[in-house]
Amino acid sequence: MKALENKREKQEEFPEMSMRQRADIRARKRKKQLRLRWIIMNSIIALCIILGVLVVKAISLNRENTRKEAAKEAAAEKKKNAAKQTPVPTATPTPAPVGSERWLRKDLDPSKPMIAMTFDDGPYSPVTEKILDVFEQNNGKATFFCVGSRVAEYASSVQRAYNMGCEIASHTYSHVYLTRLKAKGIKKEQNKTNKVIRNIIGCEPTALRPPGGFVNAKVRKNMKVPMICWSVDSEDWKSRNTKKVLKRCKKLEDGDIVLMHDLYPTTAKAVKKLVPRLVKQGFQLVTVDELFYYKGIPIKAGELHFSGK
Repeated sequence: MKALENKREKQEEFPEMSMRQRADIRARKRKKQLRLRWIIMNSIIALCIILGVLVVKAISLNRENTRKEAAKEAAAEKKKNAAKQTPVPTATPTPAPVGSERWLRKDLDPSKPMIAMTFDDGPYSPVTEKILDVFEQNNGKATFFCVGSRVAEYASSVQRAYNMGCEIASHTYSHVYLTRLKAKGIKKEQNKTNKVIRNIIGCEPTALRPPGGFVNAKVRKNMKVPMICWSVDSEDWKSRNTKKVLKRCKKLEDGDIVLMHDLYPTTAKAVKKLVPRLVKQGFQLVTVDELFYYKGIPIKAGELHFSGK
């Protein structure tokens, strides 16, 4: 009798244990599914981040390659022209671009080193004015490649720079890459900028800096003035750090064209330290038109130049 009761108890316990086991199995499956979903979601996020980094690097690499190609083209063109023309003595001034006499000083010494400090993407009075103060205090001149759409808002800074003898040049009206435009668009970017600058200072720019330094055959063909790039990039746009900007400008040479932006307070602080230092070292701070004039380098509409060396 007792054995029969034990048998019944075992039969009753067995199905109860089976239900627990099934519940445990279902719970484990749910945990595995949740864990798998978590792994998949995090993998997707990580993949997106990696792809984003690769895209940014690819864009940066493409931009650098484009600049190198432009530099090679300019060097090849310069070499080709040099073969056709009789070399001009370095210290002999060349005919200046029409209109550039407005920012050409005739009392500079061609035998002394020169550097052209240039500022893009402005004007922006809170920074531009501080930069102008430094150049005024050190009897130096600079070139401001202005974005046309910003000129009217900060007209007083443009007028002051012009009155000081600084060069007012073009950086297009909307800071668009000219290589992306058709011929009509390239001309429009120039004309709109020329008009707003002429309305303030009474004359048009005699030089243009293509945004990003990007140039192709179509841009060259439709350009009304010489195009000026740079030999030294301060990377102030990248670091936004005064010490790093000064480090990038530590070994400047005669004929260099320095790229900066009159948008960042850190740039104004760097200029305040850099300009007196350059003057003390014997450099003459000149406009880009002055640099090419005194270095004896002819510049023409549609040509791309990187330095006065």
